[in-house]
Amino acid sequence: MADLTWADGLFLASLTLVVCIVALLVLGMAGPRSAGGQRPDLTGSCSNHFLFRDERLIDHDASGFSLPDPDDTAQTDWARFRAWLTFRFPDLPVRLADLDPDRATSLHSQSGDIATRLDLCPSRRTVHVTLTDTAQPEPAIIHERLRLCQSLQDQSAALFHAPCPVWIRDKAGETLWQNEAGEAMNPDHRAEMLRAAGQPPAPGDTVTERISLVGDNGRTETSYDLRVTGTDRGLVLCATDVTRIVRAETARRDFVQTLSRTFASLTVGLTVFDRDRTLALFNPAMIDLTGLAPEFLSSRPGLISFFDALRDRQVMPEPRNYGNWRSQINDMVRTARGGLYQEVWSLTTGQIYRVTGRPHPDGDVAFVFEDISVEISTMRRHRAQIDLRQSVLDRLTQGIAVLSGEGRLMFCNTAFGILLGIDPDSHLAGMGLHDVIAACHARYPDAGLWPGIEHGIAQGPLGAPIARTLDLPGDARLDLQVISLGRGHTMLTLAQHQAGHLHLASLKTG
Repeated sequence: MADLTWADGLFLASLTLVVCIVALLVLGMAGPRSAGGQRPDLTGSCSNHFLFRDERLIDHDASGFSLPDPDDTAQTDWARFRAWLTFRFPDLPVRLADLDPDRATSLHSQSGDIATRLDLCPSRRTVHVTLTDTAQPEPAIIHERLRLCQSLQDQSAALFHAPCPVWIRDKAGETLWQNEAGEAMNPDHRAEMLRAAGQPPAPGDTVTERISLVGDNGRTETSYDLRVTGTDRGLVLCATDVTRIVRAETARRDFVQTLSRTFASLTVGLTVFDRDRTLALFNPAMIDLTGLAPEFLSSRPGLISFFDALRDRQVMPEPRNYGNWRSQINDMVRTARGGLYQEVWSLTTGQIYRVTGRPHPDGDVAFVFEDISVEISTMRRHRAQIDLRQSVLDRLTQGIAVLSGEGRLMFCNTAFGILLGIDPDSHLAGMGLHDVIAACHARYPDAGLWPGIEHGIAQGPLGAPIARTLDLPGDARLDLQVISLGRGHTMLTLAQHQAGHLHLASLKTG
């Protein structure tokens, strides 16, 4: 110890003083709390400093700090810095030039969780900004905030990569944040979208507006549903691409218009009843066919009321039993829903309607009314003419048969069946060329005649008629003729003559 110099003694004294001061500090931090239950704040406040010159950030002491990405290339550093702070300090000036150059401005955080102050001190061309937290939170609070921060980062990442463009704007109309889809949007379209937001809704309210963006070709290129939600600090805008929906709606509308024009031009009446049996659709021809008033049809009457009106105007047959009238209508609807209903109504006016019921999706049923009066009249007249011609042919003693180009027997008269000795009703139906020739050969055998006749008819149109005479027992004769009728049809005639008739005929012609 005697060897210690005065310098060594001074060092030991200084070391002892430092140890004592540290001990006092430790004891003070571990000592009793204040009367308010809080431990005295020995840590002090925490501040960061930012220096701006002409709206450009030239220096700061915040470790790990970087300005938010700019919305466009013309955005200043101060605008980006303001966007970073505005959610806690909404009263920040839009430009630094708006500050009073003769005095400092202090703003206090409005978030309510941490007591934070922002001081702005202008000095010539520079502005010194100080961000100060006046109190340090406890470790548990710091941990909870870090946990919430991590959760918000996850949500922010999901929102940033969402396919729908999203923007967050303040009350002044400045864009504070936008996601990846918002950044990728055509700048002109993005500006038009944000301009279309219209009157900002109140906080908590949401309005939706459909926006159609026009491309360079002057046609609608993309359609969006813009959803705008008001907040305490501004607006949240979310745009959903509904181009395919709009195109589908346009195509459906055009299809309905085309369908409506088609319905309007139909000559048949059409009515469609929904699942509640209410008239949902009718076309103008329905008015012409039934005489029902347009006002009545437009009032969407029920199915029973509709058919009651038809009955009152005698546009449907009178029911045999009025007591079962509703049951008959219900049965008709059930049959129509099964796709089975079709009736022909003969009206007292002489008109004839064909009514067809067809099922439709979702329980709907459609009834089609067709005026077939002319069709029925033509068919009846044609049938009468056919019956008359058949009657005339049946009166002839000469047997006549007509074969189609495919060799199928189309019709024959009664004499032809008698000459062949068969019943026309049971044997001639469905006979072909070979069957007819076989019947002729069986009735009038001639091995050299009938195969040649069959071959000539089967070869197609004949160049000239074929005429043959076949001698029969008892001095009788069979005159045979094969004549082409055109379109591949062939007529076969058989005429049997007795000897006495032949002699008389020769005397008359001699």
